[in-house]
Amino acid sequence: MERPTLRQVRVSALARARRGLRRTRSDLWPILTAAAAAGVAYAIALYGLGHRYPLFAAIAAWISLGFSHDRRPRKVAELAFGVAIGVFFGEAFSALFGSGPIQIGVVLVLAVLVARLIDAGQMLAIQAGVQSVVVVALPGYLFGVTGAMDRWLDAVVGGAVALAVAALLPIDVRKQVRSLARAALLEVSRTLGGVARGLAAQDPTAVGDALVQARGSQAVLDEWHEVVRGSLAATRFTPPWLRHDDEMTRLDRAAMLCDRAMRNTRVLTRRASAVAMDPDDGALLADLLEQTSAAAEALGTELGNNDDPAKVRPQLVRIAGQLDPQAFSGWRAQTEVALLRSLLVDLLGITGWTGEESRAALAEPGSLGE
Repeated sequence: MERPTLRQVRVSALARARRGLRRTRSDLWPILTAAAAAGVAYAIALYGLGHRYPLFAAIAAWISLGFSHDRRPRKVAELAFGVAIGVFFGEAFSALFGSGPIQIGVVLVLAVLVARLIDAGQMLAIQAGVQSVVVVALPGYLFGVTGAMDRWLDAVVGGAVALAVAALLPIDVRKQVRSLARAALLEVSRTLGGVARGLAAQDPTAVGDALVQARGSQAVLDEWHEVVRGSLAATRFTPPWLRHDDEMTRLDRAAMLCDRAMRNTRVLTRRASAVAMDPDDGALLADLLEQTSAAAEALGTELGNNDDPAKVRPQLVRIAGQLDPQAFSGWRAQTEVALLRSLLVDLLGITGWTGEESRAALAEPGSLGE
């Protein structure tokens, strides 16, 4: 396998840093509120209950909230309950049988079985098992425990604070989905723009840079898929949010189409370095790619602002009408145009058109050469 060059490492690092900054901005509010909840839970157990080291109060609050944008009360309660079950079993088991390898194995089985009996959620069982092991493995005196169920009370306090935060400071998951939609389409736009600049300058290295950036884009698309599915579940199981179901359904379809568009973009980018040496085909293809890049960015802006993506449709239709493979002399360029046609069908689908309507907008092969 060919080792990456220093330039490729630098391009990849810059792309990763840019995506990391986007995640940081997006997750800042959930992180701050979860951290505040952990501090409040710790303070309540410390000053209100008089526990010396109420570690599990902070742990339960953080685990129940985390930095997830999906803070449905049911989900938060499930995680909090899982922590409480685990701590309860750990406390009771360590008080009766002490600590050791056998005790850890037995309490883990018991806690998880009870969690599975109570609810089908995997996270509840996972948290019950983890917390039971922690409690049995770490003797109570390390935490200044004086009562039989001090750590369990701490976990209950943490879970209660987390539920209060979820109820009083709900997070609008739609904003996260819209932000990811904008970011994902911006990845498509940046990749196409990089290929366009490389073709225009007949610079295969620039095209290679675009490919390096495109390879790291899948994480954004996967996150979009995950968050939009969670948002759909939130809207369908939370009556006040049912009015948002149509928007989430549209964004779910858009995520699938954008994923297909990005895959076509990567294939197109890998093949583009061979076209860069053909000045005529390269220049014409570069212009089409630059137009498509601008349209993809505009489409992401519309979705990110919760505006109508159909506003970008005329722009995409104009590009689709220019995509005649036979207008290019070389077969490599014709292959690129065929990939671009497929990409335009996906982008037009994001505007609300069906696949048949989108394909009808494409130029008929040979029509531009007549």
